[in-house]
Amino acid sequence: MPLRCLIQTQEPVPGSGALPVRYPACEWVGDDGSVDHLHPLNRFVCSWLTSDINTVERCQEALGAIAQIEAGQCTHWFADGDAFCVGFSVDSVQFNQSNVEPEDTAWWNLPEAKFRPDFVQGILESWLIFMSPIQID
Repeated sequence: MPLRCLIQTQEPVPGSGALPVRYPACEWVGDDGSVDHLHPLNRFVCSWLTSDINTVERCQEALGAIAQIEAGQCTHWFADGDAFCVGFSVDSVQFNQSNVEPEDTAWWNLPEAKFRPDFVQGILESWLIFMSPIQID
């Protein structure tokens, strides 16, 4: 299943006079070419990239943190964004939605929201390559 990166356009509310908004987005595509928005890679990883890692600088920051963890310079790093709180460690990358309250323990650290660091690193590298030449007007 490949990662598909694209520029998404969100049209304004009719009659508002606002301009369309363009932003980088990605989605994990199934072997048959379809997109399952409930697939964990779309629910967590792609949603995180689109909402919280939507600049080259932020992507480089996340890749830098992974490199520091790999080099043993730190053991954990947390990326707290608008939509997700993501915890990086040597063994895993755990995605948690930012809108989940601390007492909602059943929604924290879901097993389907946990990925291997090298896998997330590969997706981040692909995302960075896609975003590097982008100029959003």
